[in-house]
Order: sequence, then C-alpha cells, then structure tokens
Amino acid sequence: MGGNRVPHHRCAPDCTATHPQVELDDIGRDEGDAIKTHSISTSRAVSPTLSQQTPQPSKIIQLQYRLSMEGRIILCPYSEMMNRYLPIPPRPVPHFQLTTGLRDMMDDLRRNQTTEVNMYEHLTTTLNRWLKLADADKKPKFRVVISGNKSDPDDWTKQRIDGGVYEDDEKPTEDHPPKWEALELGIEVKRHHSCDFFSDEYQKGYSPNSEVSKSALGQAMSYSSLVFFHQHRTHHFSILIFGTKARIVRWDRAGLLFTNAFDYFDEPQKLGEFLWRYAQMDSVDRGHDPTVTRVVAKGDEDTLMDTRAKVSRKVEKVVVDDEIRKLFDETVSTHGPRHILRVQGKKFLVGKPHTYTTVLAGRGTRGYIAIDLDDPKGPFVFLKDTWRVVGEGLDEEGKVLLDLNSPDEQDQRGRKYIPTLVCHGDLEGRSVPMRTHQHYRLVVKEVGLPISNFRNGREMVTLISHGVAAHGYGYKKGYMHRDISAGNLLIFVRQDVVNGQLKEERHGLLTDWELAKKLADKGPRQLERTGTWQFLAVDILNNPSKPVEVWHEMESWFHLTLWLAVQYLPHNVQNVAVFMSEFFDDAAKPDDGSTHQKCGTLKRTSMETGRIRSAAGTRFKFGAQDDPFVPHAINKVLAQLARAFSYRYQEQELLRTNAEPWLEGDVADLTPAQLKALENIDDQVRFEELLLEYINGPGWPENDKTAPQVSLSEREPFPSSYPIRGSKRPPSDGTADLDVPQPKHPAVAGPSGSRPKRG
Repeated sequence: MGGNRVPHHRCAPDCTATHPQVELDDIGRDEGDAIKTHSISTSRAVSPTLSQQTPQPSKIIQLQYRLSMEGRIILCPYSEMMNRYLPIPPRPVPHFQLTTGLRDMMDDLRRNQTTEVNMYEHLTTTLNRWLKLADADKKPKFRVVISGNKSDPDDWTKQRIDGGVYEDDEKPTEDHPPKWEALELGIEVKRHHSCDFFSDEYQKGYSPNSEVSKSALGQAMSYSSLVFFHQHRTHHFSILIFGTKARIVRWDRAGLLFTNAFDYFDEPQKLGEFLWRYAQMDSVDRGHDPTVTRVVAKGDEDTLMDTRAKVSRKVEKVVVDDEIRKLFDETVSTHGPRHILRVQGKKFLVGKPHTYTTVLAGRGTRGYIAIDLDDPKGPFVFLKDTWRVVGEGLDEEGKVLLDLNSPDEQDQRGRKYIPTLVCHGDLEGRSVPMRTHQHYRLVVKEVGLPISNFRNGREMVTLISHGVAAHGYGYKKGYMHRDISAGNLLIFVRQDVVNGQLKEERHGLLTDWELAKKLADKGPRQLERTGTWQFLAVDILNNPSKPVEVWHEMESWFHLTLWLAVQYLPHNVQNVAVFMSEFFDDAAKPDDGSTHQKCGTLKRTSMETGRIRSAAGTRFKFGAQDDPFVPHAINKVLAQLARAFSYRYQEQELLRTNAEPWLEGDVADLTPAQLKALENIDDQVRFEELLLEYINGPGWPENDKTAPQVSLSEREPFPSSYPIRGSKRPPSDGTADLDVPQPKHPAVAGPSGSRPKRG
C-alpha cells in the first residue's frame, strides 16, 4: 500500500520481556506494589512485530483493518482532543505527579535498559493513584489492570491486550480472566519510544511505511475492533505507552484520531488529566450506546430468551422456523451479555451478533436474530445495526424498502424477493463533530440462509435469477441496487402451514439496499466506486466515478455466478485458490495518475475476450460430481454471458480509441445473435429469461455440489462501499471481508451478511 513517507523507526532488537500477569488495583498499597496473579511468565514481544507466543490476527486480517482506516488516520493535537471529546468536570484539576518508583525508571527507559514488567508495576501504581483522585463519591469507580498473560475465554481470537481500565467490580482478578465486554479503555505498553508506530509529521491520511509499523498498527486496530465487537459502542479511547512517551487514541466508525507523542515524565499532567476527566465522564461520553440496555439476569426478558432458544414455535401444532430457533440459541447459549435494542420506540431482545464485520471504519454492520417484544411468541426477526453513510443523497435503507414493499400497478415480478420492513430509524445520541456516519438500525421479517447453502447448480442459478428479478423490480420502482455480492443475495425458506401440513418454498432474497441509487439522480454520489470489489464490473473498477448502468449490475450477477460455480461445482481446474485470487482479488496500479486501483489483468482480459480461463491458461470445464468431464449446463450459462459482455467491451474499446465504427465492425455490424446478447445484458427481464431458459433445460446433475474448494476463511469478499487501494495479494492470503458482515455460524444469515466465521 502506498502512503505518506514517515521516518523509519526500528524497534530495539531486544524489545521483548517476560512478565507475569499483574493486577494493577494497588490503591492503598505502597508505591510499586502489585498483586501477582499468575506465576508463569511467558515471552511476549514488546516491539511492533507480532509475538510468536500470543495469538495474533493474520496478515490478511491486518490488511482488512488497515484498508478500512486508510485515509482516516488523523493527527489531533492533545489540546483539541481534550477540548472536543473530554468535558471538563466542575472540580478543580488536581496536580498529577509520578510515583517515585516510576520516576526512578526514567533514565533506564530512555536508554532502553529496563523491562516491560517493571514498567507495568510502576506505571499502574501511578495510573491508579491518578484514577483515585477522580473517585470521590462517584460511581462507577475505575481501576487499571494488566492482563497480558490471559485472554478472554469467550473470544475465539484469543488475543491479549496488555491491560486496560475497568470498572472496579468488573476488573480481571486471579479467578476471573479479562473480558473484552468489560474493557473500558485499552492500554498497550512498549518499553522504548522507537516502538512508536505513529508519526507526528502528518496531519491527515497517515499510513505506516515499514512492515513493523504496519503490523503494530494492525494489532492495535484488532484490539479496538474486539471492543466494538463485544460491546455496543459509538467510540472508545486507548492509551499507547512507548517508553517515556505516550499517545491518546480515539476510535470510531469514521476513523481514528491520535495525539502528538508527549513525554509523560516531563508532562505528567497531560496523561493524568486525561484519565481524571475520563473517569468522570458518563457512559455516553465514554462511548457506550445509550439505546442499548443489558438484560437483567433471571429477569422476565432473560427467561423469555431462554424459552425461545429451547422451545420450538408451532403453528397449528406444526413446528416452524426451527432452524432459525437453533441459530438464535447459539447466539445466547454462551456466557456473553444479552441486550435490549431500541428502534423507533420498539424493543428487541438480542444475544451476540449473528453476522458481523470485524473492521473498524465504515458501516460496521452487525446483524442479530432478534425477538420482537411487541410479539414475543411470534417469528424471529432480523435486526441490522449499522453506521450508515451520511449525506451524498443516500436514502435510509428503510425508506427504500418501504417504497419497494409498497404495491402499485406495476408488474410485481420480483417483489417477493425483497426483504419486508418492520421498522427502522436513526438512533438518538450525542452528535459527533465532523461525523461522516450515522448510527442506524433496521428490522426486517426475513432471516435468510447464505447463498452458499444452495443444494445444487440448478438451484444456485435459480436463486440468482430471483435476485435478478428483485433487481429488475427495484429498477422499475426507481432504484439501482449497486452492491450485488455473495453477502447480499440470501436464501429465504418461506414456511406456511396449510391444513395442518408444512409447506416450504426456497427462494432468493436480495438484501442491503442501503447503497441503492435513485435513478433520478443522474450523477455519481461519490468519487469512489460503490460495491464489493470482487463482483464489480470491469468498467466500474476502471472508472470509479462512472454512474452504474443496468449492464454493469448484470455483469456483477455474472461474477457472482462464476464465484459460486468455481468454489462449489465440479470442474477441471486444480489450483482454485490461485484463480480466485487472480480473477477476483487482483488490483492493477493506476496508469492515469489517479489514486484508485484498477481492475486486475485476468478479470479484465477475460471479460474483453469472453473466455474464462485459469491463471495457467486452462479453460474451465464444469462436469458432474463423479466425472468432471461430463458436460454441465453451467458451461453454457457462463460462456454465453461472457461472450455477451465481451461484445460490450469491444464496443467500448472502439469508442475509446475513436475508431471509425463502420471500419471496425461496430454494433451495427454485429450478427443478430450478438445483438440479442447485448439486449440480454441491458435488461433485467431478458437476463432473467435467459437464465430460466437454461434452468429449465438439460445438463443439471442432481448432486453436483462439492465441498468448498477454497477455505471459506480465505474467500470473504473485500469491502462494500470503498475500493481496494492495495496491490495484488498473494494467492495464499485469499480474500477477506472488510465491510460485509460475517456470520458466526455458516448455516443461517440475516439480510446483511451471509458468510461463515473464520476458523
């Protein structure tokens, strides 16, 4: 990735230390006293390089974090940070001094001749004394605890932050490991200033240059991401200690602000006053969502959630929606907290997120299988919690769905393949200066299955035809969807009880209309292309400001069809991971002076020539499960569509080079079959009819679906709503979801996510 140049920092080569877990609640103890709660020391890297002993996010996950924050990392002067985000309490500001034990370490720290464990002990003695100055009669009271040797047992990543600020009654102890859901403020400690991965030289758009800094920044982002995942947060703060230097960081969905590095030995008042103010802020100013209430253990709501998780719902004595019930059970069966979420006066009970995105900046979408308290014994609903983009003419997704759900005299073809709105609205809360995202919730009736749950190739293409029909209906109602992806086409199992018998219908569901563009808006909404990288048309990838047309969206449906077929249907290509990386993930450097990456070579040449081949040049041939060389109908579907799009790119190339159309065989000279092919990709109804023609034809083996041919953990699409700007990723990295939610379980997903959790 490119970025501003920063001074090269090399962390001291021996920036490692062994340390026991230390609880830092030392109020009332002598200076430097601490409780040692773990007798086994572990080697843990102090430098920005990732420790071999501590579970760390993979390089691809760190890439997710950095891409989501690119252009959104801003240096903020200390005074501005304090004045803007930390209200001054109506009390005199105390004078903050370092403890003798910490001050005695100053020379050793500056010479890099001490260990982290010594820093922890003396730092926390000082910090807890400062926090005590804010206590008075205030509740809750806060304490600093180091817990770097222990991880949250309910966190699958098993990452271990050095320590943090906790409410006194929720702090980690010898018998209670740290919990991400309880962390108020994160603290990371490195023993030397050379380990600092930020720079004071750039006001906006900071991006680390060295691999060491990239890894360290990615690690810090991963910790912040876990806070957002395990808590309902609007923002949160962290403290970074680098030897004698410190920085304060504020994280939210718009990006991160970091202060200039200051020497807390020379200026202890800065760090002390930050903690003092922080400890006296209310929960909203500290970043907790005011529209969320924790469910009281053993209370009525808690009992209701237990019952709904274990007892099947029945209609006319017939069990319905049992698969959804089991998925709801999985979101509430752990020891994590349960919450009541409010949406426009309505209340919904939720457990842990069922779908989620792990990245920080952007929409931060999480999805929940929820109980509607207005109908506590009724069907489960799907609740989407997101930070929608503010401005640029974007409508709230609920308004779009309300319009799409409203019947009119137009052809209703495709309407049933669109989610049904229950309620929606922006969330109350204190405004955030320079805000670019608004906290928003949407509730719909349908809880869907991932598109990857299709039964066979015929159903796969049938479900895609439903998505095309929904897209066509939305177009007739005046909207262009603009985010066709594997995450936004789900499978909905409609269940009805008729005369005591359960009737099921499986059909596609086109979700996530939040980026839909009104057709009346002739210009692009934003300079950056909108959508999910892997599924965007070549023309849009290469021209990010170009308004999306119908044929661009139909090309996205083609890419989704290919994406699924290559992973789940039998074929003759061996190295699927290489093809998926080269075709779907690759990005070419811009050659026009812009900052936007272009479409990768394999995808571009494939669409221009109409020939889909592997990276090694092998032509794809799909077959039956027991014999990949038996002809499969998907071959004709992909071949005909690829040829149709190649005609469009040939036409565009002629216009680009100003060639004389009558000399180059322009569209006017195309054969009737070629003209029909172009018509098919310019109209949703014709495109759908073409798919139906093949669906109803021969060549569809009943049991042709394979296990995923690439690890699902490597096949998550790159971001919705912003482009990839990095260079090509190696095949071994696969791809990763950036702003598309990931379900915790592969079986079911809601309308804003559809992919399995990483392993």
